[in-house]
Amino acid sequence: MAAKQTNVYEGMFILDPSKYSRDPVATSQQISDMIVQNGGTVLASRIWDERKLAYPINGHKKGIYWLTYFKMPGDGITPLERQCEITDDVIRKLILKVDPRIADALVQHALAGEISQRKAAPAGAAAAE
Repeated sequence: MAAKQTNVYEGMFILDPSKYSRDPVATSQQISDMIVQNGGTVLASRIWDERKLAYPINGHKKGIYWLTYFKMPGDGITPLERQCEITDDVIRKLILKVDPRIADALVQHALAGEISQRKAAPAGAAAAE
């Protein structure tokens, strides 16, 4: 029997901002945990932005956009999406299969953003809008 095909995916998860502000590490760690539980490996995971939503979703007017790149066999995506739907901290999710020709570049770009965020965070994470 052939080995399962592993693909690279980009996941954009909109997280509950009030839960994230109370415990950012635990809230964001849930995404990585769900990916690993469904047979995946996280390649890069970081906050992308906090934004006002185009329309309220379950009473939320703002959301924390969390960007994650991960490897996973294709049959793990459906259970991952189901798990996101029943997790209160995840307001919405979008998971896309990444073209293998650009996967490495996207992951490297996300990792570079993750590193620059860590350096900038202590200096003043609350920038004026």
